[in-house]
Amino acid sequence: MAAWTFAGSTFNTTAGNKTVTATPVDNDLIVIVAACTLAGGTISCSDNDGGTYTLVDSDRTGFSTAGVLNVFVRDALITSASSTIFTAVQPGSTGGGLHVYRLSGMALVGAAAVRSNGGQSSGGAGTTPAPVLSQDPHPMNPVLIAVAAGANAAVMVPRTNYTEGADGGYNTPATGLGSAVLNEGEITATLTFGGTTSTTFASVGIEFESQARSYHGLGYASTAVMAAARDAWRRRRSGIVVPKLWLPEGAVI
Repeated sequence: MAAWTFAGSTFNTTAGNKTVTATPVDNDLIVIVAACTLAGGTISCSDNDGGTYTLVDSDRTGFSTAGVLNVFVRDALITSASSTIFTAVQPGSTGGGLHVYRLSGMALVGAAAVRSNGGQSSGGAGTTPAPVLSQDPHPMNPVLIAVAAGANAAVMVPRTNYTEGADGGYNTPATGLGSAVLNEGEITATLTFGGTTSTTFASVGIEFESQARSYHGLGYASTAVMAAARDAWRRRRSGIVVPKLWLPEGAVI
């Protein structure tokens, strides 16, 4: 089963790039929620272990002053369980930061790790954030939700059964960021949070394709592994026990 671990956060009025230092575990997939008061949002994310990151979903805007909310997913699993500096590149911002999550039990990375996503821009003050995924989620898949709003305060009331990672804010201009995660059990595309936000907001929801759900829950790490196992089963079932390489090319059993 895929499982989330909150690795750390930085979110303040300091201008420019922001970092979080944390120690991941081998085979973790890193997911970064970033927000800042900068038109165009977070330019990119990286880490000092050579990691590159892909922006998933899209810019979510409409909170604070020129505020943008983004989610980035690492393009490879972690291979070095050592102290790592994760960076959100936010040049020219008047404030911002990032929430860093570790997601274990994943085989897919980057954009391929995302099964469905959705979000809101310019959500109305006094309403409840409710990003809508692009398809109904599978209950074995992990989900992340986040909201950014125009208040220097805790701006998130998490959805029922979700675990909050961080929720806080800064001034100049007043901005808040909250995020939360669920390991499994989500069954509806509309991810309604647990309460309202007092100001305009942007929200996002991301469903990740876990290895446990992939390939009908058989637990294969790739389609190639699944195909090889299926072929071996067919040969055993037919009573043919010679190695596959002895069969004529293109033969079907």
